[in-house]
Amino acid sequence: MSRAEFEVERRRSDSARAKGRLTLTRAEVIRAGIRLLDTEGAEKLSMRKLARELGTGSSTLYWHVKDKDELLLLILDETLRDVVPPEAGAWDVRLLETLTECHDALLARPALVDVLWSAAWRLGPDTLRVADALTGLVAESGLPDDEVADSYLALVTMMLGFVAGGRTSPGNPPYSQMRAQLSDQDEEAADAARLYPNLMRYGPGTGGEAMKRQFRYAVERFIAGIKARVAECGQASPN
Repeated sequence: MSRAEFEVERRRSDSARAKGRLTLTRAEVIRAGIRLLDTEGAEKLSMRKLARELGTGSSTLYWHVKDKDELLLLILDETLRDVVPPEAGAWDVRLLETLTECHDALLARPALVDVLWSAAWRLGPDTLRVADALTGLVAESGLPDDEVADSYLALVTMMLGFVAGGRTSPGNPPYSQMRAQLSDQDEEAADAARLYPNLMRYGPGTGGEAMKRQFRYAVERFIAGIKARVAECGQASPN
């Protein structure tokens, strides 16, 4: 969604309030939507539940948000609002910091990954602002112009994959518990080590902090690849 469309929706809400049709603000609707998303997930989030949460009727909500899809776009934009790419410093440091901020912001709401992928240009102004900044940081590396978009998309895909995988990957609690149980049962541990030696020896770290460390590692390795490609092209960045 463009900034102009966001402004049209805001004006519609302002007009409704001026006519005395409601007392809610759009910000209140978004905050309530965030609470429902965080507690019940995207699948169970509905305009009817949101109306109950706010103690109003569904028709009132439509003065602020036309449907669930728009609500999720607004929540995505609110989630990324505080991501502010640094203005000074080397491009690689700023890129790593910005991607890490995006990852951390989205980590609490992995359902927003699907929202982002399906939204295309309907994304809100803050989401587009962050996307534009990330693209610019990749371009600052000195990559050929026709490789900037591919590198940006690969980085964002990797970031969103880490977000989506945070609750289902080998880093989640059930996996940790399984490995702990195996270590306490010599026979089963021996069988696992024999059948899956590489998984047992090099198994991924577990827990949220390990996943964050692995994400940072992946981005750093990707950036190293960008630098190697720039050097290969003979277009070294001034940074």
